[in-house]
Amino acid sequence: MKRLSSVLVATISDITDAATGERMRHNCPAWPMLEYFRDRAERLTVLELSVPRPGMVSRPQASFFERGALREMRTWPAWLTAPFAVAPDKARPKTYFRLKFRDILACFWAAAATPGPIDLFVGVESLLALCGGALKVRGKVKESAYYISDWSPWKFDNKLLNDFYIWLDKAACQRSDFIWNFTYTISDARRDILGYDMSRLGRELWVPFGFIPDGVVIPPDAAVDRRRLFYSGGICRENGVALIVEALPAILAAVPDATIDLFGDGPQLAELRARAEALGVSRAIVWHGYVTDRSAILRAALGATAALAPYMPFPENVKRFGDVIKIREAIGCGLPVVTTDVPPSHREVRDGGLGLVIPYDPAVLAETAVRLLTDDDWYFAMRARVVAASRDNLWDAIYDRTLAAMDFETTPRFAPRSS
Repeated sequence: MKRLSSVLVATISDITDAATGERMRHNCPAWPMLEYFRDRAERLTVLELSVPRPGMVSRPQASFFERGALREMRTWPAWLTAPFAVAPDKARPKTYFRLKFRDILACFWAAAATPGPIDLFVGVESLLALCGGALKVRGKVKESAYYISDWSPWKFDNKLLNDFYIWLDKAACQRSDFIWNFTYTISDARRDILGYDMSRLGRELWVPFGFIPDGVVIPPDAAVDRRRLFYSGGICRENGVALIVEALPAILAAVPDATIDLFGDGPQLAELRARAEALGVSRAIVWHGYVTDRSAILRAALGATAALAPYMPFPENVKRFGDVIKIREAIGCGLPVVTTDVPPSHREVRDGGLGLVIPYDPAVLAETAVRLLTDDDWYFAMRARVVAASRDNLWDAIYDRTLAAMDFETTPRFAPRSS
């Protein structure tokens, strides 16, 4: 087994508050990778390339760790930021092509500041993975991994832009030793939809989305609210929230005191609120809107009976290729999941008995929800399986499996320490 002496992670993630300099925990790969490799590599460099939006650091910055301790944080020089700057009043999370040039330069800047050879480079985006490939050619990096966190063969409506996106993905796959796919369907799409020559790609590994517990303690069976359902996510067509609203009349006919917490905002919110009023089911819905406090969402999830994730089936639904967070979060909280066969993780739900995979039909959703809310023996047997599976869903367990497949040691060697 190979030992990790030096690791460089290049990620486009907002993990530092510009006003306070404090790290902000949220459920994305940036935080888990930082903590995972910090405890296992002699040296770790984390390059943060945040998108420009209010409250976030818009200049690249690198954190350097040695034997579990933060040694130094460096921010890209201000004079190098000016050519790529985005005006504060225009800053929002979107693709800025000039920032791609910034990201390439910053990647080489962070690599040059990292002493000695780098055993493993992880690039969380195709362009960053290509930088890792270039650094390998130069002899600075020994092995590189292309980490895909958001992918679709139809990422952009603009054909030229989408073709360029696919070209970058293909090039990154060919120039990386390993490809960390969030879902197995990404590999299928590369072969079956895009026609990649799979023999020319790096070794593909399944690295699903993990769960950050943040103090979560799954409650005992007796503490479950047997009349409450839960949904968290965008209020939009692809997520199937309309199906939930359409199923509620039948659910309430059988279970009059049933309720559902709906967390999220989106283009269908006003339409679905009006539809709920027309159907006479508004009394059963708690519309929480967009909530930034993840702990509040987790508290609501922990006490519910089940999580609903009824994604709408249509060919262009990007959820076909994504490891949807809401299913991972639900399993992490011990909630059985009701979903469709759209997200790839439906196989885990089905094969592990962690919930139900249903057709996109309001009558079937209503029948399933009613049984979940009323059949105690059946429900609690399912819940026990979800609780048992919840620990396998943690980021450390996922990264352990991934690094072991790459023949790296995975045992933590350094306790986290302050600098």
